[in-house]
Amino acid sequence: MQTSSNKTSKTSNKHCLIDVEHLSVHFEGYKALDDISFQVDEGDFVYVIGPNGSGKSTLLATLTGLLEPTSGKVRVDTKGGIGYLPQKLFNKRNIPITVEEVIYSGFDKQYLHIKEVQRKQIEKWLHTMQIEHTLKMPIDKLSGGQQQRVYLIRALINKPRLVLLDEPTSALDPGFRDHFNQLLESLHRLGITILYITHDLHEYQDENKKVLYVDQKIHYYGSVKEYKCIHEGGHTHV
Repeated sequence: MQTSSNKTSKTSNKHCLIDVEHLSVHFEGYKALDDISFQVDEGDFVYVIGPNGSGKSTLLATLTGLLEPTSGKVRVDTKGGIGYLPQKLFNKRNIPITVEEVIYSGFDKQYLHIKEVQRKQIEKWLHTMQIEHTLKMPIDKLSGGQQQRVYLIRALINKPRLVLLDEPTSALDPGFRDHFNQLLESLHRLGITILYITHDLHEYQDENKKVLYVDQKIHYYGSVKEYKCIHEGGHTHV
């Protein structure tokens, strides 16, 4: 596995949003992440890949502050907000919370009653995600794929500058995945920085995107195009 020779492909005219230095995260002696360093610039689109149990989800949870590093430094520019979709979604039964309420919790500013402008934003996103009929439904009555769309909306509703997605299409049906990937492309064109954990690079557009291959350590960090040239003739499953 080739490792990028530089800490990043950082250029002087880009603002660094994520700066990780010698990060290690251990759980009772197990090294989930072991001395990794990298940077992500504003406007980057980075696919985070690696085998199961390689530390990908641990990395994103550490970037959000949900996990504390065992050692090393993590600096994330939170100005402009962060949208985060974890791998494990809310799935408890018999808790009376609606789709509207779940999404509303993603707003920075919340009120006793939902403002009309916020409700319109929620309804617009539900339409974009093709589940507008679920607005008043209890979240636990939705299918796994519908729940994933709701939590995607929650991650994006506040127009964050940085979005961290942990396998966001895992429960989506194939027909909707193309629609969702096109949505991400449009968000990226607007300048949103995206870190996206995935297992199938071949189904995505490659232009101007990067790969961060993590397996406890960083084994590659560079362009998708170069990665695909090196590995498996352009069809990469990890």
